[in-house]
Amino acid sequence: MTYPPAGLPPPPPAFSRPFGVILLGILNAIGALLYLGLGAFLAVVAAIEPDAHDGRGVLVALGGVLVLVGAFHALTAAGLLMLKAFGRICQLIQSGIGLLAFPLGTIISGLILYYMTRPGVVLLFSGRPPAAMTPEERALVADDSNRAVAMAIVAIFGLFGGIAMIGIVAAIAVPALLRARMAGNEASAIGSIQAMSSAQVTFASTHGRYGTLECLTVPSSCPNADGTVSTAPFIHPAAAGPGPRSGYTFRLLLSPDQTRFVYWAEPAKAGQTGNRAFCVTETFTVQEYRDYQFHFASAPSDPDQGCPSGGRTL
Repeated sequence: MTYPPAGLPPPPPAFSRPFGVILLGILNAIGALLYLGLGAFLAVVAAIEPDAHDGRGVLVALGGVLVLVGAFHALTAAGLLMLKAFGRICQLIQSGIGLLAFPLGTIISGLILYYMTRPGVVLLFSGRPPAAMTPEERALVADDSNRAVAMAIVAIFGLFGGIAMIGIVAAIAVPALLRARMAGNEASAIGSIQAMSSAQVTFASTHGRYGTLECLTVPSSCPNADGTVSTAPFIHPAAAGPGPRSGYTFRLLLSPDQTRFVYWAEPAKAGQTGNRAFCVTETFTVQEYRDYQFHFASAPSDPDQGCPSGGRTL
């Protein structure tokens, strides 16, 4: 058995966590909660309108990146608080990337890198127990690992800086992505309007009148004027229903003699799934109604009256 030199206290069985390491661990744990929470929030936002595919993929991708960042922060926090070597490596990676956030991030990351590369801190995370170190190495660990005042300042600035950065990302990204989703919904609604116009033109060329949704989607139920029937639908059933589809609802109105029609599309949730309404008639000119959530156009109820007034030709 090896005994310590006379006059020196025996080494402790294990090193205690320095204050600076505890602060960094807590900071990473808070960052993990924030990033994971924001990532989950974006996933929920993407799931609100599962058929609004435009912009949804970006939301899911951004949410996935934030979840991965949060998981990395959680791994770093666990490694630091358990004084494991991987915790120090993860913190070095974070701080190395943080150097790019000039100027505040550069200063904070530089201080953390200085702290985590001190010889005593390297020994602290080496996995060697105190008994396996010389008295000089244990003194170096005690000297370098207890630079707590500087680390407290770094942790405080880093915490508030991280919270502010997450808030900025959320404030910029979420509204922009929601606007992209609405723009995608509106583009899809315009496509549906145009598809209905084309279907009515084709149907009228063989039947001499405009078709109901059933005639357009199941042509065998509406024979041609010469008694023959079409086998292929004039418009796919999935593109002809009242909806909601891609955040929009649709309405087809036909005059009694089926010589006039109005096809109307409006947001299922005005201001959330779209800002514009759309209308087309047998003239095949698409009209749009902007700021629909603020200036509600009267939805058409009579095909003989055509589209509501106040529209703008696309």
